Amino acid sequence: MQRIIKYRWLIIAFSFMLTIAVSFSLHNLTIDPDLKNYFPESMESMVATNQIEKHFGNQDIIMIIFASDDIIKEESLVRIRTIDRKLKRTSGIRKTTSLFSASHIYGKDGMMFVDPAVGKIPANDEEAAELKKSLKGNDLVMNIVVADNFRSSAIIVALADEAEEDSVFAAIHRVLDETPGNEQVHFGGLPYLRQAMNKDIRRDGLILVPAALLLMIIFLFIVFREKRGVMLPFLVVVMSSVLALSMIPLIGWKFYLITLLVPIMLIAIANDYGIHIVAKYQEINAGERMLSMKQIALEISRKLWRPIMVTGLTTIGGIAALLAHTLIPARQMAVIAGIGILAALLYSTILLPAILSLMKPSRPLKTLQKKNRYSGNTLLNRLSLFIVTHYRRIPAVALLITAVIGIGIIFLKVDSNEENFFPAKHPVKEASKIINAKYGGSENLSLMFKGDMLDPELLNRIDHYKKTLLEEEEIDLVMSFPDVVREISKSLYDQGSDYYDKIPPTRNAVAQFIELYNMNGDPEEIDQLVDFNYEYSHMIIRLNSVNNSDINRIIAKIRNMTAGDANVAAIGGYGFVRSQLANQVVRGQFFSLGIALLIVFTLLSLIFRSLKAGAISTVPLGISIIILFGIMGFTGVKLDVATALLSSMMIGVGVDYTIHFLWRYREERLQHRPKKEAIITTINTTGRGIIFNAFSVIIGFVVLIISSFTPIRFFGILVVLSIFSCLAGALVLLPAMVLKYKFPFLEPKNRKMDGQPDQELLKAI
Repeated sequence: MQRIIKYRWLIIAFSFMLTIAVSFSLHNLTIDPDLKNYFPESMESMVATNQIEKHFGNQDIIMIIFASDDIIKEESLVRIRTIDRKLKRTSGIRKTTSLFSASHIYGKDGMMFVDPAVGKIPANDEEAAELKKSLKGNDLVMNIVVADNFRSSAIIVALADEAEEDSVFAAIHRVLDETPGNEQVHFGGLPYLRQAMNKDIRRDGLILVPAALLLMIIFLFIVFREKRGVMLPFLVVVMSSVLALSMIPLIGWKFYLITLLVPIMLIAIANDYGIHIVAKYQEINAGERMLSMKQIALEISRKLWRPIMVTGLTTIGGIAALLAHTLIPARQMAVIAGIGILAALLYSTILLPAILSLMKPSRPLKTLQKKNRYSGNTLLNRLSLFIVTHYRRIPAVALLITAVIGIGIIFLKVDSNEENFFPAKHPVKEASKIINAKYGGSENLSLMFKGDMLDPELLNRIDHYKKTLLEEEEIDLVMSFPDVVREISKSLYDQGSDYYDKIPPTRNAVAQFIELYNMNGDPEEIDQLVDFNYEYSHMIIRLNSVNNSDINRIIAKIRNMTAGDANVAAIGGYGFVRSQLANQVVRGQFFSLGIALLIVFTLLSLIFRSLKAGAISTVPLGISIIILFGIMGFTGVKLDVATALLSSMMIGVGVDYTIHFLWRYREERLQHRPKKEAIITTINTTGRGIIFNAFSVIIGFVVLIISSFTPIRFFGILVVLSIFSCLAGALVLLPAMVLKYKFPFLEPKNRKMDGQPDQELLKAI
């Protein structure tokens, strides 16, 4: 400890130089909003989806939806046609599909023709009515590029594999600005989701972090009422946060949605250790001994370095459990947050005492002087007296509350859809409503078949699969290659014929159908449904539900329906990817949760050299977890990529309160003070730091309620509830358990040597 004073200037200089040096890497920080990068490429759904994209290209599409009272109006159609033509010439766009490029297959005088769905823009109401009638009979456009109520129409933009999405969107907005109109324009598709997420992540970063820092400064000034009480914890937060976030580009990682939680987490957690340092300084400064600042700094280091290091390591241990999570950003967050917390530990136990030793003493706080400590007027004193009076009933009441709230766990649901990351009135959600209602749905599944795609038996089987899937309420649209063959048959045969809207009975007839189509139409218009060699075909299934249980049920139905079919090459699609992500979130949640509890149990058992220490420490945490999940179930807050990280973080943070309480209580008992006096003293002294610690976490995370993302908002609310639960466990339930039950690791070796109660305390009781 003496070395901290001896080398204090070197410690201060090195700390600041290190922070400045690593901060330059923050310029290279890049955002990755793509949810597909959250999980390993080895996942079954990812392997299958990549296999499908290998044959049918990038499945990421942008939907540009034009909405008005009647989209089949001259001015609306002229605008859509002009924009479509301009987009076709835009770099990064592989193809577009609209009313002016989708096919209209029809017959005339025994001949088949393939024209654009809209070849001529209607000039009057009669022509418009005729066009609507034609579109309603065209299965290749209805509810694909035009809504059945004709109040909206879409341009579907397929991106080139090498497309730069930012440039493509800039070009799209430029084209829209050049071609104004009265129609409302909505965007859909994964690239747009990524753009919206990227924009909102940047917005959150610029608002949430400064807001959290400002709230923390105000909070610190209120609780400590002196400048050093603000400056010292703030210094630790800034330096440890800069060091941790600088590691992201230095390691070569990217900034994800849930990485937003890292700076907020460090603001909330990293100042905890500084808070305990300042609280201890104020306690010593208000004591009866007259000590110099050097002596106070040494006393703080001697008294707190062990409990602070222990609490810090258990916090890191709890968060480190996320390394076992399936989500890649969750693993990275565990590393980055761990680095930040470790830095905060070192800065708090080494840098802060070094700085304190150079300061002048401040005026002691009267409320901390011993003569005022047990006055009965403080909240902590009233709490401690309540506990020592009613300690026998508290565990039973806690168990009852936990059991009642825990019932909510059976209602807990999982969500992995990015659309639900946004609030109800966000443009992403507005577009999603239209797509789900009029364009088959925003969730896609894919089936890829391999074989002779001109074989009528195989085509009829694929068509049967389509009809079976359309029986599901959640499926409004299925597109497949047999649709094209049947549309050709409608152009060649009269309605009522045995061959009308049917797949021909022979391979030769199917081949002739396709040859006729290729002679009259554009083969590229169906390249999403069948490959050039007619060896692979692609069935696109759109779901109007993003409910994970619905998607799992549909996937199970597809597996059962196609079981034993040798022509089924892959089941994929982004809906399948999301479904597996949701399943992995649940598994990762409980796996990392179990590991976090095991780590905390092991560390506490080793620290206090008692298995009972590990067991008693996990009780408040276990109760808090049950209450957390129960509240989520009752309130409808779902487990998603953000909220699924909460329990491990809560364990890492919440165990700090337990450790600080047990550490100080054991110190009091080792001085042979009676149990009740030890409880009251601990709550009135260390309890102050614990409460400041807890409220600093709450203040840090409460800013998340103004986030652009719904899961992040819920995360902030749930943190507040979780920390209150952990705080109650540490300062109410744990003291009651200590009084009611015997824990040898907390007791002096010679229990008969308990001293007499403090006279001031005796008066209070």
